[in-house]
Amino acid sequence: MEFLIYFGLPCMGSIFLIGAMFYGAYRMAGQKGISRRSIAVILVYTAVTVAFSLLGNTWVNLFFMIVFCLTARWIFEKPWIYCLYYLILSAAVFLTDVFMFLSMQALALAGSLSLNSRELEYILLVVSTRLAEFMVIMLVVLVAGRKAGRRITMRQVAISVLLPLYSIFNMYCMVYLMQIYPTRYSMLLLGVNLLLLIGLNIYFCVLVDVMSENHRLENERNLYRTQAEMQHRYYEQEEEKYEASRKMIHDIRNHIQAMEALYGEGNPQEAAGYAGDIHRILNRFQQKYYTSEKLLNIILNDKVRTMRQMGIREDFKVGELSLDFMKETDVTALFANLLDNAVAAAAQSRDGYVKLRVNRVREFLSVTVENSCDREPVKDAELFRSRRAGHEGLGLKIIRQTVKQYGGDVQFDWKEGVFTVRVMLTAEAS
Repeated sequence: MEFLIYFGLPCMGSIFLIGAMFYGAYRMAGQKGISRRSIAVILVYTAVTVAFSLLGNTWVNLFFMIVFCLTARWIFEKPWIYCLYYLILSAAVFLTDVFMFLSMQALALAGSLSLNSRELEYILLVVSTRLAEFMVIMLVVLVAGRKAGRRITMRQVAISVLLPLYSIFNMYCMVYLMQIYPTRYSMLLLGVNLLLLIGLNIYFCVLVDVMSENHRLENERNLYRTQAEMQHRYYEQEEEKYEASRKMIHDIRNHIQAMEALYGEGNPQEAAGYAGDIHRILNRFQQKYYTSEKLLNIILNDKVRTMRQMGIREDFKVGELSLDFMKETDVTALFANLLDNAVAAAAQSRDGYVKLRVNRVREFLSVTVENSCDREPVKDAELFRSRRAGHEGLGLKIIRQTVKQYGGDVQFDWKEGVFTVRVMLTAEAS
C-alpha cells in the first residue's frame, strides 16, 4: 500500500499535471488538431519528466518547466513569443505548487488540518495540489483566450474554478473519513473516487472548450448569413438594373430621335438637358466602384444605399489594397460592424455623415471611420458601449475580436460631436 501511495500516486499526479499543461498550451496556441509526431514527443517528454520528478529535486523540476516552454512551442509550431506565454503558464503552476505546500503546512501547524496518518496527509497534499494546479491552468488559458479576442462567459470561469475546488473539498472529506475506519476496501473506494473526480474535471474542461468553440462557430455562421444577405441583395439589384437597362436599350432609338429633333429645331439647350437626364438614368444602372476587392465593394455599396435612404451623407475613399490576408467573414465582421455603428450614430445626429478612409501603409492596413455623433457615447471601464435599446455593444466587441485576430490595434475616440474609430491591422498572409 505504501508503494502505491508514495510512488504510484505521485506518478499519476505528474502525468495528470503534464497532460493538463500540454492541453493548456494546445488551447493557447489555438490549434485545430495535433499530429502523431507531436503526441509521441509529448509522451516521451512526460515519461522523462515523471522519472526525474521522483528525485524530488526542485531545481530539476524547474529545469523541466523551462524545457516544457520550448517543447510546447516546437510541437505547436508557434512564434518564439509563445515561449513567454508558456513560461507564464509554467510559473503559475510552480507558484501554485509552492502555495499549496505552504498552505497545507500552515493549516497543519494551526491545528485546522489534523489527520492521524501521514499517508492520508500525503494523499490529500498531492491530490489537492494537482487539482489546484489544474484550476490555475484553466484560468490562465481563459485569460489568454480573452486576450486573443475569444468570448469568455462567467459560466466558463465558474466551471473552471468551482469544480476543482469542490473536488479538493470532496477529497478532504473522504480522507477525513478514512482515518476513522481505514480498511483496504475504503482505500479502494478512495482510489476510485479520485479517478472519477479527475475524469469529471477533464470532462468539464473539454465541455468549456466545446462551449467556446460553439460560440465561435455561431458568430461565424451569423457573419456568413450577413455576408450572404448582402450579396443576395447585391445580385437582386444587379438583376433589376439589367432588366431596366434592357428597357432603356429598347427605348434608346426613341431617345436619340428626340434629341435629334431638338437639335434640328434649334434647341441645343433643351437637347443638352435631355442628354443630362439620360446620363442620370444610366448612372442608376451601375454599381459604384470603390475598390477592386469585390466583397468590400459590395459592403460599401450596401451601406451607402442605406445611408442615402436615411439622408446621411457619405464620404468613402479606398486606396489600392489587397485583403487576401483576411478571411471573408472577418472582412464582413470588421467593415459591416464599423459602418453599422457609424450609421446608427449618424442617423441620430442633426447633420448626419459618415467618412471612411481605407489605405495600405507599408505592411499595415489602416482603416479610419468618422461619423457625426451629437451625444457622447456611454463608457464602461474606459470602453464605449451602445446606447441603442436591446444592444449590448456586440458590434464593438466583434470589431475588437477581429482586430486582435490579425495582431492589430483599434482606438475609439469622441470629441466635439465627432466619433472616430482607427484600426490598424498587420497586412500579412496568415
